[in-house]
Amino acid sequence: MQNNLQVIIRAMRRDDAADIYEIVNQHAFRFSTLALPYESFETIAKWLEPQSPRDLHYSAELDGRVVGASALRPFLGRRAHAAEFWIGVHENYARVGVGSKLLAAMIDTADNWLNIKRLEMTVFTDNVAALALYAKFGFAIEGTHKAASFRDGEFVDAHCMARLR
Repeated sequence: MQNNLQVIIRAMRRDDAADIYEIVNQHAFRFSTLALPYESFETIAKWLEPQSPRDLHYSAELDGRVVGASALRPFLGRRAHAAEFWIGVHENYARVGVGSKLLAAMIDTADNWLNIKRLEMTVFTDNVAALALYAKFGFAIEGTHKAASFRDGEFVDAHCMARLR
C-alpha cells in the first residue's frame, strides 16, 4: 500500500462507529492498548462519545470508509494547558501514514486552536511503531511504568511520553 493515500481527516460522526468498532476489535489494537477483547458495539459506541465538551474526536476516511480514528482530550482546571489522546488505525492501513495524518491534525488543533502546551500519553514499551510515530512528532519518554498493565497473560511496561510546545 502506498504512503500517499488520499486520507481525509475530519470530525468523527455517529455513523463512523461501525468502522471504528472493527478497528477496536482487531488484535493489533487490543494488543497495543488497554482495550479488552470481545467488547460490545454498544460499549465501543459509548466510549467514542466525548467525555467533555472540550473533547475532539477525529476520523481518518479513505474511499468512504473510516480506516483510523483518534481523540484529543484536554484536561480541566490547573491542567487546562495539557491534553491526552489516543489513536487507532485499521491493521490493513498500518504504517502507510494514517496515524501520522491523525497525529498531525491533533497537534495542529492543540497548538493553534486550543493553546495546549503539553500533549501526553502512555504507550507500551514494545509498541515499536507507535514509539517511532510519537518520536517523529517530537514526543519524548519521560519515564517508564513497570508492570503497568496485564496483557496476554503477563505484565507489561509502558512509557509515559509527552510533547511540550
